[in-house]
Formats: sequence, C-alpha cells, structure tokens
Amino acid sequence: MPGWVAALGMLGCMLLGAGVFGTWIADPLIEWASYLVAAGGFCLGGSLWFGQPPEIAVAVGDAGVAVEYGRQTTRVHWYDMRSLRTKGGRLVIEGPGPDLKFAIGANPSATAFLLKEAAERVPDVMDIDPSVTKRLPELHQVRGLLQGIEDEQVAGTRCAASQELIQLEEEARLCPRCGQIYLREHVPAQCVSCEMELGNETLLA
Repeated sequence: MPGWVAALGMLGCMLLGAGVFGTWIADPLIEWASYLVAAGGFCLGGSLWFGQPPEIAVAVGDAGVAVEYGRQTTRVHWYDMRSLRTKGGRLVIEGPGPDLKFAIGANPSATAFLLKEAAERVPDVMDIDPSVTKRLPELHQVRGLLQGIEDEQVAGTRCAASQELIQLEEEARLCPRCGQIYLREHVPAQCVSCEMELGNETLLA
C-alpha cells in the first residue's frame, strides 16, 4: 500500500472519530461535527478504494502468465507475448488481446518469478527498468502455491506448424519453453516461436 493511502486512511479514522464524538457524545453537542463525519468517511472510503489492488492473484508457469480480476482469469501464453515492460509501478504484458497488467508493489514475489521465467523463455520481449529488479525479493525468498493449470483449452486450436485443427487434447504436444501447441504428428525439429530444439522434449497437454 502506498504511504499516502495509509496516511489518508489514518486521517479519515481520526476525523470520523472526532465527528462521531462531537455529533452524538459531546455535551453540549458540536454543531459542525457532522462535517467531520462526512470528511472522515470520504477520506476513509478513498483509502479503501485506492488501497485495494484490483487483482486477486498472479500465476506464472508453463502456460504463461495469468491474472485474476475478480472472478475472471486472463492469461497470456509465453509464445503470444509481444512485450514485457514496466510502466508506472506496474508490469505490463502485451499479447494478442488486451494488455495484462498488475501492480509490482502488491505482487513482488510474482514479479520476481515472472522476470526469471521470462528471461529463460522469451528474453527478446523484455524491456524492464533495472531499478525495478533491485526492489524485488531474491528468488530463494519467493513463496507461492503450486497448482495445476485450470481452464486451459487445447482442443479446438490449430497446430502452429501445420495449421491443422487439434480435436483432442491427447493429440496435442507443447513446447516446454514457450508452450507453443503442435499436433503430435507435426512436431517440428525446432519450435516455430522460441526456436528451441524439440526432438522428444515436448510436453503433454
């Protein structure tokens, strides 16, 4: 939480407390105390509004990066990333759809792990301010929950090499570095997205 938001919240609490005392408890009652109640409520509401980051969680792994906005999860795959940059205290991921953004200060562990994974998987798309990495935790300090990939739809997509439709998940094979999707019969020797030598190193969907 930014310092000014915390200060605004504390000011709101003090004004609200003073206003309640002057309006209902003081003897005699203070006529203008109701204005303190209004001002305190305004300040406290503002601090709650700006102090809550919009995202619930950030997930980083084989399927790329996913951010939960309320009950909706938005994901960008590694092979779809066009740019990964910092802007105004936020990490911005550009993909084929709307940009994916989350606050670095609210998610330092996710940011540190994301930058480490991106450096290994898609280094060409990274444009990170060096001062940001200095404020992130060391990788051995990063903590998170390990979980399976949910709601990932492979059937119905097209093979990146042959453009044939993948009808069953069992037919799909993934690049272990960028997650690009192929039909098992058309896995190329080299990934078309990250140029990794595939051979027998592909993953099951």
